[in-house]
Amino acid sequence: MFRIVMRILTTLFIIGMLSWIYAGNTAASENIRVLLSDRQTTVTLSSPSGLLIAGNASGRQGKKITIHSRSIGTSPMRISAGSGFIQVNKKQYRGWIELQKTKTGRLRIINDLNIEEYLKGVIASEIPHTWDPEALKAQAVASRTYALYQKRMAGTRPYHVLATVKNQVYNGILSERPNAITAVNDTRGLFLVYQGDVIPAFYHASCGGHTENAAELWNMDEPYLQGVSCGCQNISPLGVWKKTLKLSTVKNALKQKGYGVHAMEGMTINSRTNAGRARTIALDVVDTTVHVSGAVLRTALGNTVIPSVFFDLELAENEAVFRGRGSGHGVGLCQWGAQEMASRGHNYFVILSHYYPGTNLARME
Repeated sequence: MFRIVMRILTTLFIIGMLSWIYAGNTAASENIRVLLSDRQTTVTLSSPSGLLIAGNASGRQGKKITIHSRSIGTSPMRISAGSGFIQVNKKQYRGWIELQKTKTGRLRIINDLNIEEYLKGVIASEIPHTWDPEALKAQAVASRTYALYQKRMAGTRPYHVLATVKNQVYNGILSERPNAITAVNDTRGLFLVYQGDVIPAFYHASCGGHTENAAELWNMDEPYLQGVSCGCQNISPLGVWKKTLKLSTVKNALKQKGYGVHAMEGMTINSRTNAGRARTIALDVVDTTVHVSGAVLRTALGNTVIPSVFFDLELAENEAVFRGRGSGHGVGLCQWGAQEMASRGHNYFVILSHYYPGTNLARME
């Protein structure tokens, strides 16, 4: 009965939320340039339908070609498939592949394609494609918004986003899945704005029960990136974790970051954020105390080693014991929280407005 009531309320809510789509902010459908690599000296391209090189009057160039950086002049080379996909080093992509020579003589490989096609290769790389459709749609809007924001901020850089976790994981056609493609199509062109401007729609895996203010990490004091409560702990397998490291490991990691802690005797959490994350860590070094941010310590030790800075810290003999919650930086959309909200009958409008308060939807036309 509860689910039936929720579905009815959701339908009514969608009707009411149509006014939330901010029709005054539109953008033309556009392409995005994704950096695939900038360290290779050769690249092999292929397509079953044949390759086309832009500006080459002879047109089609066969089904496979290997290009060395020395063959690229001052102008980039742009290559596409006659139809379908183009394969780059065993991965398949839509759109164009652009090759540039870097100052170090390497190849810069960029995939230039429509942003909707790009998103089809992102969503299932970022969250499980088997999740609730509303969670997938929320991710699609967040990813589209994030990509547009990065494009606006790219300036004169020859690409807009990286194909890695540093921006959004993108593996081209390899990571496309039917449910993810449906989510992209169902939200086609929709992105988030605040007072008319596209927002940096950050997201993460699991917040541990409360998302974080962006100002705590990146000095971005924006109303739509304030911490909110979250139900991810009800379902997230990343909810609780424990990591035990030798103090010598911690010392060596901090040395690599430039901290003189060879004589470190202990460490404690010095301050926390309002949400409860470790803001600063006090390191006891001989007769002084060195302070390091929780984010720096996590990065030094490895973001996969210490999943988040939402932790408690204890010392046991020559070991540091981290007991924590969640995974990721904690800012913006919590993916497991979105799935939890979707499982309770909330649609993607509600999910997005919860994690990005005060934002509106705009549509690319």
